[in-house]
Amino acid sequence: MSADQLDRAIRDVLHGLTPDNPAAPAGIADRIVRRRQRRNITRAAGAALAIAAVTVSAVLVTGGDTHRGTQPPASGTSTASKLLWRTTLPGGTDWRACTTGPATVYCQGARYDGLAVDARTGKITWKTRPVPNDGSSAMDLPGVRDGIFFGFADHAPGASTPGTDVVARDVTSHQVLWRHKVADDSRDRFSAVLFDGGVLANTPTFKKAAALDDKTGRTLWTYAWKQADCDQIAVAGVPYLTCSPDSEKAPQHSTVVRLDPVTGEARTVATLKGPTMYVGTDGRTVLLAGKPGGGGSGPVTVTRVDTRSGVVTRHKAARSPGNVIADGITLGSRYGEGVASTAADGRNLWTRDLGLTLRKDPRLFDQREAPSDPAVDLKARVAYYLDPSGNLVGLDLDSGSVRWRGRVQLPETEVRSGVAPELILYGHSLVGQIGDHLFRIEPRPGS
Repeated sequence: MSADQLDRAIRDVLHGLTPDNPAAPAGIADRIVRRRQRRNITRAAGAALAIAAVTVSAVLVTGGDTHRGTQPPASGTSTASKLLWRTTLPGGTDWRACTTGPATVYCQGARYDGLAVDARTGKITWKTRPVPNDGSSAMDLPGVRDGIFFGFADHAPGASTPGTDVVARDVTSHQVLWRHKVADDSRDRFSAVLFDGGVLANTPTFKKAAALDDKTGRTLWTYAWKQADCDQIAVAGVPYLTCSPDSEKAPQHSTVVRLDPVTGEARTVATLKGPTMYVGTDGRTVLLAGKPGGGGSGPVTVTRVDTRSGVVTRHKAARSPGNVIADGITLGSRYGEGVASTAADGRNLWTRDLGLTLRKDPRLFDQREAPSDPAVDLKARVAYYLDPSGNLVGLDLDSGSVRWRGRVQLPETEVRSGVAPELILYGHSLVGQIGDHLFRIEPRPGS
């Protein structure tokens, strides 16, 4: 699943609980979410949903209002597609992270630290032994490189506080090459990052990062910091930290720090006033969002830091930009709409009703299901979204017009707001993951 979508869901709930309460601490939603980013509180809960045999086919999907369901597609929108396969993953519905490698899709869930699916046939070719008592679910996976699959696992499986390891496995033998314990149990896109020459990961000590050799796990160098929360990222193959104050007592500035890939020597690229949150990268430029107006919603200041020159520019945006950046365009979704803006100045390019089915969660006030982050095919210039019911839509990257709609027929599943499906571009096809359903579909968008 997407960590950022879960963060936004938590913020929305917290703002809903204290919208007009003068006694509520200022910025409580952002403070709780930032604290959540440092600790994995999304432990597996509840029994797995039993699912009967499923017949899947690619059928015509209908678009329409987000809240009313679906209606016939707009004229000129393609509905042509080919469903290549659909697979049910073992061990229940708590699967939240997948990635792709050569001819293979790799996934991780609460019961299995790793599983491989043949990308051509959908057949499960390998899986780890089941984890006792359900482990923690990864929200993102570091990826696959040079024949090695990098993932996460419980440090002490079955323990009440099992901790987390970064684990490297050979993709051919499936043997563990090395394990590295981390202090922070978060398993998101910042917990372990691939850079040219190694893996940047948290260490067993808080507020410290280590560069690890790909094949051996040997520590190449370490870097520590104080009074800040730092996200580990890679820009053009080079490791960086984007840091923000960890409390009101800390110095109230944010920094972008470059770490030399070979020596770990740190160089501060930019120092910014106040707290910020990492959004993404636009080429070699890092985007950071400042604190929204009104204590948690409304306009934000987006800061751009050129990592080569250190030049800092800022612009106002109506809302925090989406964390998917493609060809200078930031993409995201809000309340069932796809939103695209220019990464350079925040200018809105388009806002489009996705026409997906996002059901209400009866347990969480007016919270609804969330669509996937967009998967972008730059050659076709289409941004694809998936909803938890198996509906897909492809929007033109430049105009937002609907170029394709598709559907994978699935049984109705439990409503889980804040837990979004995952959609990954694989060549010109799409790999989708909804709970324990994994599928590959080839869209054929209109021109």
